[in-house]
Amino acid sequence: MLLALLATSVAAKAQLQAGVKAGLSTANVDIQKVRNDPWQYTKAENVTGYHAGAFARLQVAGFFVQPEAVLTTTGGQIKVSGTDIMGVRVEDFRFNRLDVPIMVGYTFFDVVRVQAGPVSSTLLSARQEGQDIKQYMRQADWGFQAGVGLDIGSITADVRYELVNRQLTNTAQQTGMQVSNQQFIVSLGYKLIR
Repeated sequence: MLLALLATSVAAKAQLQAGVKAGLSTANVDIQKVRNDPWQYTKAENVTGYHAGAFARLQVAGFFVQPEAVLTTTGGQIKVSGTDIMGVRVEDFRFNRLDVPIMVGYTFFDVVRVQAGPVSSTLLSARQEGQDIKQYMRQADWGFQAGVGLDIGSITADVRYELVNRQLTNTAQQTGMQVSNQQFIVSLGYKLIR
């Protein structure tokens, strides 16, 4: 009975907000844990990505949980080198994903948010130098996001860091590697429900 009363009291004080968001990112790819592959891989240039989606935020006494659904385009460039006559070449990786971060955080002074949480990442497409590599990559993975945000009226702004690791395996060639995709994300949003 006491637990039901407490839950009712918390629910009455909870504030629900929801809206849309979009933004840009700078991202890179790092290849690690390479198996049975004669090439050497090192990070090259970052690429610009973008994202758009929706969020909902449930807030009680400064603490909040914010699930999101975001379509993301990201990637990076990798320097590939070996012992053959090709020397060093730069390859472009591009990923389209459906990301579902679940941010948990605290709001200071009803304006500044500090947040972190897991992100579920579903791969929609993957290309390496224009070639489709989605079939060689794990389709769903988990990552992590952390950052800060501002709320001014109906406008939201966020800056976050994200890391998602995904396995790439070519069973025909018996090769494999871990592809780490990191990005710094800047988003602007608009609260449709305040």
